[in-house]
Amino acid sequence: MKKIAYISLIIILIIAVVLQFVPSELPQNTSVQSQDKSQIQNANNEVMAILKTSCYDCHSNQTNYRWYSYIAPVSWQIAKDVKKGRDALNFSEWETYTKRKLVRKLADIKEQVSKGEMPMKIYCLIHPGTRLDEAKKLVIATWVDQETKKIMGQ
Repeated sequence: MKKIAYISLIIILIIAVVLQFVPSELPQNTSVQSQDKSQIQNANNEVMAILKTSCYDCHSNQTNYRWYSYIAPVSWQIAKDVKKGRDALNFSEWETYTKRKLVRKLADIKEQVSKGEMPMKIYCLIHPGTRLDEAKKLVIATWVDQETKKIMGQ
């Protein structure tokens, strides 16, 4: 029985090592710009702090890849989540969005944050400081409402 367990462990270790050679293709980061584009959209320091803490790893070109981001198969999931997040909303490309698209993105932010869909639960589990309590959700909702009114010219 010990021999089977030992052989099984060796096989698992070999598979784990081989998996490290399968590329994860983590999305690349771009250089930090002098002024954050979401700051241009009148986000105050409190809003920016929340966005940077809870959103930027998946929704900007400034992802903080931690050590485990480079270990398969976790790296594959992180690559998938970051690509999907950037496609849905990218604060680094905020200034490229049309007014119509900005209003839609802002509405999506408010809806997903208020429902607790963002940040993702698995992300908050691994990064406890990213969880949004009711006060932070209210800050984001207020900012979204103000920005939407400004964009709509009201």
